[in-house]
Amino acid sequence: RSLPEILRQPGVIVAIVTVVFAQMIMITLMVMTSVHMKVHHHPLTAVSLVISVHTLGMYAFSIISGRLTDRWGRGQVIILGTGLLILSCLMAAPSTNLLPLGIALFLLGLGWNFAYVAGSTLLADQLSPTERAKTQGFNDLLLGFGAAAGSFGSGIVFAASGYGALGLVAASATLVPLGLALWWQMRGRLARSVPSNIYQP
Repeated sequence: RSLPEILRQPGVIVAIVTVVFAQMIMITLMVMTSVHMKVHHHPLTAVSLVISVHTLGMYAFSIISGRLTDRWGRGQVIILGTGLLILSCLMAAPSTNLLPLGIALFLLGLGWNFAYVAGSTLLADQLSPTERAKTQGFNDLLLGFGAAAGSFGSGIVFAASGYGALGLVAASATLVPLGLALWWQMRGRLARSVPSNIYQP
């Protein structure tokens, strides 16, 4: 199939929107956290600790997220991941102390991991071997744009309204992949509920 034809498939749309938004939201909050902590006079050791636990959340549980994606299904893990992203953004928004910021940034990394692993697996599910390279290459291009938009936009929002507003904006943006994942799950349940003896054109 051509790339435009592939990109019209519902599963491909859900997958790409999930990974792009997860990347953008994670970058949006992460890049301004160190600036926020310096504004509140945290030492560099504290900033390093928060970014370290964030990185731990991003990568340390990939085997678990992969197994959950196979066991629970792609949609369920996307919902879990986007839910964690929303929770982390809302938790970070009012936080100025080390412990809540550390927990929030850990959950931000973990939510990104779940959403990214499940979303990229869902994308691979929709593609034949000959379609994967061009589609995943296009997906990576969008990831780069999403990361750039998150990084650029976060500075503007932080300068204009502060870290709290940034967390709320990021949480609001996460509703897009969450809503799509819920729709995908409902669509799958409806498809499974149709009796097999009913003719489907």
